[in-house]
Amino acid sequence: MKKTAPALAILLLSAACASMPMKSADNGGTSGSASAVAKTSMQAQNYILFTSPGQIRSVDDDAIVTGLSLKGTLTNKGFIPAGKVEGRGSLCAEGKDWLSLSDLKVHKASEGSPSGSYVLGCSNANGSFSPASREVVQ
Repeated sequence: MKKTAPALAILLLSAACASMPMKSADNGGTSGSASAVAKTSMQAQNYILFTSPGQIRSVDDDAIVTGLSLKGTLTNKGFIPAGKVEGRGSLCAEGKDWLSLSDLKVHKASEGSPSGSYVLGCSNANGSFSPASREVVQ
């Protein structure tokens, strides 16, 4: 038992260190759920800018994203959001259109009801999209 105790201690320490995060996130005194969103958002590989919602961009921690955006990851099932709509910009008040996250297309309210993950908002004549809130419907 004495010979295996040091080996067991080293094994336990290495397992504990491996499970600790490499980056720490300061949640600024927010609630636990906001902290979970922040952690998920940090793991996102891509994002959508609502000024051009059909384009997927790669997350670059050194770049500043201006405007409203949504972080997530592009998969074979579409864009999987990793939190809420982020950034600064105007939200539309009467949002009845939606941006489908499965195909990244803006749909008019007259086209029926959304299915799958989507963001409710207003489609604009220039091809951009204005979210009605920061929520993502899943």
